[in-house]
Amino acid sequence: MILTEIGKRVLPILMILTAIPTPARSAGWELVFSDEFNGDKLDRTKWATRYLYNNETMDHFNDENQRYRDGHLVADGVLNLIAKKMPGSVSLYESAMIRSHRTFYYGYYEARVFLPNAKGVWPAFWLEADYDIDGKTWHPPEIDIFEFVINGVEDKANSLHSNVVAPFNPQQYTYVDRSFELKFQNMYGSEDLNQGWHTVGFVWAPDKISMFWDGKLIYTRNYQWLRSDGKLGPPAHVDLNFAVGGSKWAGRHGVDEAAFPQTFKIDYLRVCQYTTSERGGRQCGPSELTPDPKQFGYSAPLNDMAKPAFLGVSKVVAGKKPNAGVLALTTSDKLDVEIPLKVPEDYPSNRTLQLTIYDKATGSIVSSASAKLQVEPDKKRADGSTIVAASLPAVQSPGNYILFGRLAAEATNGNGKETLSSPVTCSTDVVQPAKATVCKLLYMEVQAQSH
Repeated sequence: MILTEIGKRVLPILMILTAIPTPARSAGWELVFSDEFNGDKLDRTKWATRYLYNNETMDHFNDENQRYRDGHLVADGVLNLIAKKMPGSVSLYESAMIRSHRTFYYGYYEARVFLPNAKGVWPAFWLEADYDIDGKTWHPPEIDIFEFVINGVEDKANSLHSNVVAPFNPQQYTYVDRSFELKFQNMYGSEDLNQGWHTVGFVWAPDKISMFWDGKLIYTRNYQWLRSDGKLGPPAHVDLNFAVGGSKWAGRHGVDEAAFPQTFKIDYLRVCQYTTSERGGRQCGPSELTPDPKQFGYSAPLNDMAKPAFLGVSKVVAGKKPNAGVLALTTSDKLDVEIPLKVPEDYPSNRTLQLTIYDKATGSIVSSASAKLQVEPDKKRADGSTIVAASLPAVQSPGNYILFGRLAAEATNGNGKETLSSPVTCSTDVVQPAKATVCKLLYMEVQAQSH
């Protein structure tokens, strides 16, 4: 909002109104993450293909019939999440999902989708809590932007579910379109919703949420992103998945096996956050269906959780420098490594840097070392980074290796203490997802020592 201050000065004969100039400012949506799915493969630096749990390998929830594999196809500017019957299985389906590595607090989320059409389908677009600062996961919070379920009885192709994981109270809704039934938190269309492309939008603000279908506001309700203990939840990642069946909902009345394979199509995914800076605009990227930021903008000090950043490693072996993230060395080179880290202010001090060298061919651990993270302001480099030093023995066998780094901390759970990896940012010279719990620091090409 642009405010103009007007000062008044009264003179003996006339009054002069003087406008006091203010700096020109813009406010609106800033595109912070997107994928138009152009090309012929999924961008793995942006997306994972399993849920966060079980060390980021979980391939289904509850009693759903699908198991997530890399059953996706990127073609003609569209991501296709494909569900098909598993060979030799009585009831299981191979399907696909994507989960953003990037995490967010708040913002406007938009996807253009084409929904599948068979009894038993359950595609969804939702926001899920990521790791907290210690590497723990929490549930709730969760926001289901939409879940499209066809079970043939209670849920048909003209209905769409949109809700949050929180106690239901109809008084929390401040606007409800007549197409939205509060009792079930379902939107009902005048025709089936899987007969063409549709754009779904969602504003997540600190104190409320708003859902849009093809640019039309469906509901606004009060909501806060809170953990089960009442504290602010971890930042969220974005999930787009294609579930199948499950006795409690989509498969309550069976799955139409003959109708598969089925495809959940996604044309694009865009995330914008509200800013009062000159980067703000009326639209979220090129979208013409973006809600007006003057009405749906918000004020928030957060847009993500601050994470330590691993930077490019340049000091490993005396007299040898890496080139584009690759270091050539021999079997006699001892590794005296200096790891540069940018650590946020007020970051917990109970962290240990753990370094591990893996054999690329076998995946086996060759050696490891650890050092306590000590952030001392008077020892920071000019760029604000902290150096953590550690030594590892020479790699004894020729071959190709990867040096990994992580920050570990002890956390307490119901079974006692466990060591967890804290979320970090990977800003090294090795191509990888920016947000991770383990970073690739360096590739090492080891040759035999010549005599």
